[in-house]
Amino acid sequence: MTALFPTLIFDIGGVLIRHDNDLLYDRLAACCSNPTAARTHLPICLNDAEIGSGRLSIEDLHARLAADHGFYATYAHFLELWSSHFSEEPGMEPVVYALTQLHRVVLFSNTNAAHVAHIKANYQVFGHVHAAYLSHELGLVKPDADSFLKLLEIEGLPPEDCIFIDDRAENTAAAAALGMRTVIFTGRDAFLADLDRYGVTFEL
Repeated sequence: MTALFPTLIFDIGGVLIRHDNDLLYDRLAACCSNPTAARTHLPICLNDAEIGSGRLSIEDLHARLAADHGFYATYAHFLELWSSHFSEEPGMEPVVYALTQLHRVVLFSNTNAAHVAHIKANYQVFGHVHAAYLSHELGLVKPDADSFLKLLEIEGLPPEDCIFIDDRAENTAAAAALGMRTVIFTGRDAFLADLDRYGVTFEL
């Protein structure tokens, strides 16, 4: 059976890999000279678009934390902490693998080089998909419409031939505004129901 929407575009964090950001902020703040003050500020500075776009390297982020918050851990220790909040989203790895057998599946994520290196080393998702479009390589971050348009240009796809899956409503709204079908990911079972609603067929 030919897929009605043959290309599935997956976010990584919050969809295929869980990320406990509060745990990350707690662990980084504990290595700062004033943990309480740092903990208040970290959710803001670590969601800076400069990181996702690649304009601020992870090495420079480490230096910034040292300068702004007295972060005293070594860079090697920082890298361990920086990816310590990840865990596998239960049941999604076999779903992605099964989908790739009948459909084109790509990744599209706001991320950075250190997180990608950790995920590639510890999880299987990159080994299954057909392509990955990563914000720090594109120089663009979701929900910027230009990031979606760049992916569509590279893939040579009209938006109506795609289903975009993300855990953040602002990202799915941006995709929908361009004409993509979308799924707000809340868990494996709901996701499978959404795929069925869109007529996407595959076997687990």
